Amino acid sequence: MRIKGFGVNTRRTDGNFSKLENQLTYLKEAGFEYLEVSADVVDIIGGGKIIPKKINKLLRLLERYRFKYTAHMHNGINLRDSQDREFQLASFKSGIEFAGIIGAELLVCHFEKESDDPAKEFLFREAILEGLEYAKKWKLKIGIENIEIDKLSKVVDFVKEINEPDIILVLDIGHAFLSEHYFGENFLVSIERAASMVSHIHLSDNFGRFEKMRLENFDLYRVSSYTTRLNLGRGDLNLPPGWGVIPFKEVLEILKDYQGIVILEYYHDKYLDFNPDILKETKAFFSKYLAK
Repeated sequence: MRIKGFGVNTRRTDGNFSKLENQLTYLKEAGFEYLEVSADVVDIIGGGKIIPKKINKLLRLLERYRFKYTAHMHNGINLRDSQDREFQLASFKSGIEFAGIIGAELLVCHFEKESDDPAKEFLFREAILEGLEYAKKWKLKIGIENIEIDKLSKVVDFVKEINEPDIILVLDIGHAFLSEHYFGENFLVSIERAASMVSHIHLSDNFGRFEKMRLENFDLYRVSSYTTRLNLGRGDLNLPPGWGVIPFKEVLEILKDYQGIVILEYYHDKYLDFNPDILKETKAFFSKYLAK
């Protein structure tokens, strides 16, 4: 393996810059090198457009901490939506612009769930390609991330078929652990089939117990009690690596030729007493495989 750096995701703050500043302080002290910044981390997107005063304030804040950056698309994007097509494309481009402005190396977008309607899949493909053209202004790569509501193979097939060097596969290991069990696939075999294409990694842990509410009623899922789901071990819990049951030793053996960034995508605000140790323990997982 050749790891460019270990990073961590931002947690959305409902527009509160003080909360974000607090996050950046303890994450820097913990030793993270990269920060994957969500485009709506402090409610920067309004009506599908970047709010100038907020992006300027964010840039001043980020400048003080000097992380390296990747970016994550904001909530609400649906590139399969035909009825609100122009707005969705404009909002998508605002997310790309956000990533470019903060100096991110790539922008992560969710694949979501493949539709049975070929017309919708065509819209998604064309939107990604249009976004890629726009992203060239900032020399950005666009990463397509697997979500737990569909098989990992669907995302692998999409990236392979689109065949553009700057559209890359983002492997979310926690999502794959949930999806492959739920859809009757062998988790480690699925990772092995994806391994040669993986260009960015999201790392978190869970118990492999899919929460059906995620598919049946997403709005209810989003407001459901995290503590209750944690108690029951259900769904995408975004635990620190090693705090669930994902077999990371076997996963990393499969991914031993990986080159890129590793983002710990866990709920670090729930682990304030443990963050430095979590990073050290994660690096220990990888130490056997790192190129000397």
